[in-house]
Amino acid sequence: MIVAQNNPRREVLSKKKILEFVREMKARDHVIFFYTNQADKHQVLFTYLKAGLDAGESVVYVASDESPKETREAMNDFGLEVKHLEKKGALRIVDYRDWYIIGGEFNIQRTISSWKKALNEAMARGFAGLRVAGEMACFFRHNMINELVLYERALHRELEIPLAAICAYDDAVVLRGAEEERYLKLYLDLITAHSTILFAGPQEGGMGRVV
Repeated sequence: MIVAQNNPRREVLSKKKILEFVREMKARDHVIFFYTNQADKHQVLFTYLKAGLDAGESVVYVASDESPKETREAMNDFGLEVKHLEKKGALRIVDYRDWYIIGGEFNIQRTISSWKKALNEAMARGFAGLRVAGEMACFFRHNMINELVLYERALHRELEIPLAAICAYDDAVVLRGAEEERYLKLYLDLITAHSTILFAGPQEGGMGRVV
């Protein structure tokens, strides 16, 4: 499924092409990624992060769909040497309660400042750049959908800061979290806050870029 506007270029890509796309993401790319199962999520996000690590970048992963412990185990199974990467500061896995929703509250500017701080720290330590990925299920869990949309719009504007970002959404969580009449509007609100839309299903994926 591809939804875009403003005279978009649309492409339907295989999962292999999606993996090639995320490997080549550049600073200031802001991608929304819809997935239907954990295996697809792991394959796409970890491929994206590994490409950054291989290029000498630092990465930050905000976990909310799965716990940080589960995320570490999945990354190890994928072939990432999590302990080694964390020890040298190349990989940081954080709980959403320490990044997005702190003490039950979400603050857009605080979160964007955290991304800027992470980038500055990565560059100061000699890394070539920063790649980030965030699981967005926590906003639905805490009934903060309006806040989520405002954040995504603000982050898209703020990505003058040179980092690459993928915001990951479990398609079923989005459907459950939105009232039926708001379902399409929520999708459009989220999609238009990103430059590229990725969808990975059991058999194939689709990618559309807003140009």
